[in-house]
Amino acid sequence: MTKLTRLLPVLLLFISQALSAQEAANNKAETAERHEFVIANFRTESGVTLPQARVVYGTYGHLNAAKDNAVLLPSHYMADFHGYEWLIGPGHALDTSKLFLVATELFGNGH
Repeated sequence: MTKLTRLLPVLLLFISQALSAQEAANNKAETAERHEFVIANFRTESGVTLPQARVVYGTYGHLNAAKDNAVLLPSHYMADFHGYEWLIGPGHALDTSKLFLVATELFGNGH
């Protein structure tokens, strides 16, 4: 067995890993722009008034001229606005080349 034949499986494995890493980098979710919406004197259902309530949200993509491509993604329990990122990006289910996404955080989740 020559040195090349012994190295061939190692080289193939290395190439396979490098291609896999490159594909993962190319498929990485788009990064959101973080925002805060502040509500002054927010009155709760029980009648208590909070001096300030903050709703944190992230936006992905761009609002089109007709402003009809916005999609609201309410937070799922215990998640922040990054919770949907595995679905977000060009070519994914939530395609940011077509949609403007607004992903909220759960009210009172700490942010």
